[in-house]
Amino acid sequence: MSAAVLSRLLRDPAEIAAACREDRALRAIVTTSLLSIVAGAALYATTSTPEPWPRALWAVAALAGLRQGLSLRLDGRGDWARWDGTLVGDQGSVPLARLALAARDGTVTLKGPVQLGQVLGGVPSQLLDGTTQLDLAARLDQRRAALSGSLRSGGLAVSPAGVIDLSSNSFDGLKLDVLLLRPGALAPNLAGRALRAELELDGAFVRPLVDYRLSAAALSFGGVMLDRLEASGKARVDPDRIVIPVAARAARLTGLNAVSGGALSGVRLDGDLAVDGPRILSDNMKIRSDRLNGKAILIADTSRGLYTGGFEGRINGYRVDSVGLFAVDAQADLKRVPQGFAMTGTVKARSTQLFNPGVRQLLGGNAAGSSRIAYGPDGVIRFSRLRLTAPELQVFDGSGSWLPGGPIRLAASGRSVRYGPLGLELTGTLERPRAVVLARSPGFGIGLADVRAEVIGNNGTYRFDARGQTDYGPLSADVTLLQGRALALQINRGDLAGIGFSGRIERTPAGPFSGTISADGRGAVGTIRLAPAGRYQEALVSLRASNTALPGPAQLAIGQAIVDARVVLYDRPLVSADVQLAQTRLRGFNLNAARTRIDYRDGRGQAQFLVEGASTVPFRLAGNAALEPKLWRVALDGRVRGISLRTASPARIVPSRAGYELLPTRFDFGDGSMRLAGTYGTGLKIESRLDRLDMALLNAFVPGYGIGGKATGSLDFEQASPGAFPRADARLSINGFSRTTAVSVSQPVDVNFVGKLLADGGEGRAVIRRGGAVIGRGVLSLRPLGPGAGDWVDRVMAAPLGGGIRYNGPADTLWSFTGQNDQNLSGPIAVGADFSGRLRQPQLAGIVRGEGLGYANETYGTSLTAMDLTGRFAGDRLEIERLTARAGSGKVSAQGYASLAANSGYPMDLAITLENARLARSDALTASATGQLRLTKRAGEAALLAGKLVLPETHLELVRQGAAEVPELTGVRFKPPRGRFRVTGNEPALAGGGLLQGLRLDLGIVAQNQLFVTGMGLDSEWAANLRITGTNNAPHVSGDIDLLRGNLSFAGRQFDLEEGRLVYLGGPLNDPQLALKAAETIDDVAVEVTVTGRALNPQIAFTSSPALPGDEVLSRILFGNSVGELAPLQAVQLAASLNSLRGGSGGLNPLGKLRAATGISRLRILGADSKTGRGTAIAAGRYITNNVYLEVITDARGFTATQMEIALTPALSILSQVGGSGLTDVNLRYRKRYR
Repeated sequence: MSAAVLSRLLRDPAEIAAACREDRALRAIVTTSLLSIVAGAALYATTSTPEPWPRALWAVAALAGLRQGLSLRLDGRGDWARWDGTLVGDQGSVPLARLALAARDGTVTLKGPVQLGQVLGGVPSQLLDGTTQLDLAARLDQRRAALSGSLRSGGLAVSPAGVIDLSSNSFDGLKLDVLLLRPGALAPNLAGRALRAELELDGAFVRPLVDYRLSAAALSFGGVMLDRLEASGKARVDPDRIVIPVAARAARLTGLNAVSGGALSGVRLDGDLAVDGPRILSDNMKIRSDRLNGKAILIADTSRGLYTGGFEGRINGYRVDSVGLFAVDAQADLKRVPQGFAMTGTVKARSTQLFNPGVRQLLGGNAAGSSRIAYGPDGVIRFSRLRLTAPELQVFDGSGSWLPGGPIRLAASGRSVRYGPLGLELTGTLERPRAVVLARSPGFGIGLADVRAEVIGNNGTYRFDARGQTDYGPLSADVTLLQGRALALQINRGDLAGIGFSGRIERTPAGPFSGTISADGRGAVGTIRLAPAGRYQEALVSLRASNTALPGPAQLAIGQAIVDARVVLYDRPLVSADVQLAQTRLRGFNLNAARTRIDYRDGRGQAQFLVEGASTVPFRLAGNAALEPKLWRVALDGRVRGISLRTASPARIVPSRAGYELLPTRFDFGDGSMRLAGTYGTGLKIESRLDRLDMALLNAFVPGYGIGGKATGSLDFEQASPGAFPRADARLSINGFSRTTAVSVSQPVDVNFVGKLLADGGEGRAVIRRGGAVIGRGVLSLRPLGPGAGDWVDRVMAAPLGGGIRYNGPADTLWSFTGQNDQNLSGPIAVGADFSGRLRQPQLAGIVRGEGLGYANETYGTSLTAMDLTGRFAGDRLEIERLTARAGSGKVSAQGYASLAANSGYPMDLAITLENARLARSDALTASATGQLRLTKRAGEAALLAGKLVLPETHLELVRQGAAEVPELTGVRFKPPRGRFRVTGNEPALAGGGLLQGLRLDLGIVAQNQLFVTGMGLDSEWAANLRITGTNNAPHVSGDIDLLRGNLSFAGRQFDLEEGRLVYLGGPLNDPQLALKAAETIDDVAVEVTVTGRALNPQIAFTSSPALPGDEVLSRILFGNSVGELAPLQAVQLAASLNSLRGGSGGLNPLGKLRAATGISRLRILGADSKTGRGTAIAAGRYITNNVYLEVITDARGFTATQMEIALTPALSILSQVGGSGLTDVNLRYRKRYR
């Protein structure tokens, strides 16, 4: 220490004391220096004024941070040539120092014990813990001190040898031989043997040059071990930074198995270490060995015991235990910042193989991710721009920070294909974390959605608070996981759609759990009791439910349920259970009744079950099982959609430690059978033989296809373990394969198929024959990827694909595979296509040709004939280059594409042009159209049909739904059937949907005229401007339909329609708002009938001129008489007439049938007219052109008249009539509706 520093210290020790309290290292240096110079200044103390020494002693106490009093007593005798003395120090009542001091001709010595650990703090106090023996000597010459001696404690031994020049404040070849006896005192997680350092210091105190040599028999930190380490280098120590060059050798390095795959030998390390207080960093440490050559990134914080890092550059095969193998690419840069050093970098990783099934399922396959990482002078590790991309999971953005041993913060958001949008927020510390997880649709088998879960940890105890929605209703849970002396799970509160849960289970000293979980609510009550049965786990289950209905979309309803069970998990489990269900519904699955009983003890027992109900098909199945230690016998008998199912003899199953073996067993399905044998254990093996098996059995599982035929052949499957690649072999002959729809039955064909699947490849071949002639062939080959490409399903789905199909035969055979049971495609078609790509995303190249095809849609009555089709397969879609067809007297053409990619939902884009094409022909609707349509479909959406159509001629009959139904008697009570309803398995199946199920609509409909509406008393012509939205199952109509001409039949009279308008406000087609006005003259009384309201519930009002009461007007309309003249039977006619107005005449419509058969646009009955001499007549009209309407009227007495209307504009028309009596009329009509 220089004289200037000493003088400053003695002059104002409080200043340096304050600085030393902030810096432990400075405090240790200054304190030790003060104690050392006491001996050298002893003579000065005996010959000079003692005034500065109380201040120096105060400085020592202040620097050491002592709270108790410090006393130092210096005694000595002699002069500068020879002086001897002692230094005794105490801290309170505790001895601090007992030193012997001596001076001989400029050489000062200091010997004795000192308790430096009590004075110093931090790392020095741990290294110098206990008694430190000092044996130091300093030879002073012209303000130069040559040091020698030793300092030794239980953790450290230092031997100095060299010169300190106090005149220039510098070191002059000062050597320090340091032996570190207790490495753990320097930093947590640091250990070693024979750790020695040889240091040589030169240069100024503030910026010395340090030449070092380091050796250790062994050195370990953070799980990494270096054997026989030797390192050397020269470092320049600046006041604000220390950079240490490193050249090191080690015989062996362990602890990097994830990167190196094992221990490394002959290791060399070359680079620089940046020291910033307790932090040590490096971004250029090159490491070489017998099997590794790269650059390491090192991060250490000795104050927290943090040792971490990675390798810059690319590392293939980086192994994360229990997760997988990764290819890692890292880059880092060490920068100087005002506060010290900072390291920034980027890490990119890509998985090459995932071991963990849960991780693989979450990601959906291999993943790639990246993040920016920064480590600053504050010791905080920060990361940002965290991204992850996997087939089923994406993390869009993530950021956070972590202070080792301190707080952690993480925020990330992403999206999972399976779980929907995800969010995570993590705060707290590793010991006391707090996490909030958001998940839109995790599912977990119960349709869990909109989940918010909060997890709070406290030193091994975790509390979970979660809320969300399920298929069965809302879910909330408050659960605590305790990890104290015994693991325990406490359900503080739980609720599923009104069913409450509570309880506690705890692990007992014997190992099993003990406790009770209870449930109560919505008619369900039950308990699960866990208890130890010795060292085995026992569970008692009791559940009762009555009229339990949960509000969720799954629509779970349980009429009655009784569950009683006892299970003990012995080496041979004990299971005794009786489960009964009745009138249970879950979505579309209806379980009418079910009961299962099992009594299994010590490998022996019996089991019976009976289940009946309906899913898409009705079923009834019963089974009995006799269970013995070495043989199980199981008999089945039942029916599924009218097909009997039974075992010809009880199936024999042999249980063993290796698994289960099914001995050859015959299952009879109707007139056919299947023999089945196999094993199940660590692997699975199935061998089956089919004999005339009725393919209609498939309709029980995929209803709506109407598949027929008889299958004979074999199906074999073998898999050594769940993760192993299976072997499969199929050889099938299907005779009379056909498909029956509501429209037609496809022509039967014979199909032969041979295929196999092996680890090194698979192939399949099919031949289709009709009448013995080959009409189609198909070949499929694939080459699965190797074991490193994921599980076997991924390897097959990603396998390169080859092969092709050639077909020249009836189109209905190919159409049978589309599943459209109300439609049919017939006629000859030719297909030629080659396969490529991968099985997950097949690619096709080829053509399709068809001439003279026919298409029929039973639902809408649409029929296309003379259809010609030209298309080609391009990639995963069929491009329709040309499609033309006749539709009635018009035609249809189309272009576009339809994708064959199932995982994308079969997207399509078709542009359709119609020219007077008949779209529908039925009793209720006959329509032709001209216009443009576009049919599109995107992934995840229902198909959309959009466009604008002009209707040249349309016939619509309004029929009140249920008008012809037989009325139901009221006040009659029926005796309920005795016993429960039974399902036999012979009931018909429910129909399934098709590809365009739920077709969305966005159509504009325009009809300037010739929109003929009949039914419910109307016979009229209209103009329309409509927009149709919604779906094909539930269309929504908006717009107007305005009257052109027509009449309203009521009570045997014909009223001319003067005004009329139908307004659609987004409802169904058959229920518009009505605004009709009809007029007729009866016995010189002008009568008007006004109809308002909705079509299915019209409101009728009667007025007259001159004004008469309403009942009088109605009586004159119905009977031509006053109310007082009505006969009793006329009331019956009144009721019949009202029913006629409402469409109650039922579905019989002879005029409509006649009009449809003759092609006449309008056909009506007219009443007698005395002015023209016309009797009751029939009028038939038809549009000659779009603007010219011609109508002929005739009666039974020979009266004939012709009427013609020529529309000049939409509002102005010329009317002319030529009658059989020679009368001719010409009129000009102007019509405009004011709104």
